[in-house]
Amino acid sequence: MSEREISRFSGWLDGFLSARPSLTRCVSGLGLLFENLIKIPLFKCQRCGDCVLSHTAFICSQRCPKRLRNGACGGTRPGGYCEVYPEKRCIWYAIYARSRLLGRVPMLTERLAAHRWDLEHTSAWLNVFRGREEAPTWRVRRIIRRLDLDVATRARQEREP
Repeated sequence: MSEREISRFSGWLDGFLSARPSLTRCVSGLGLLFENLIKIPLFKCQRCGDCVLSHTAFICSQRCPKRLRNGACGGTRPGGYCEVYPEKRCIWYAIYARSRLLGRVPMLTERLAAHRWDLEHTSAWLNVFRGREEAPTWRVRRIIRRLDLDVATRARQEREP
């Protein structure tokens, strides 16, 4: 399926479900049930509805007490311990370690959009299919290509008067 077809499908699905609130609640509840059965035990999912697991080496970044999505807060203690809960490791310490292990460190350099609080406790999978959230990025190469384009664009802009 091309991106255009996916976009057309997500627009149709969103319109279809928006016109049927009772069906929306049912489908959302069912999606959330299946999502919780899989994501909570595997990833300690916090049910944010705006999932970035594919960017954070499949560790839920919302386990950070400050709910940061783009890296550690800067208050990380020596040894990688949390600023808020000194007895716990910083979740971003674990995300970086696993990203190195999986060869996904370039994905950590991409800036993610701020968390959408209106999606809290909704099905992230359904939000992707409805076009409310960006689909997960599975390949590191796509991120590197995007970063290269960003760098090239910035370089062009700096050269222009």
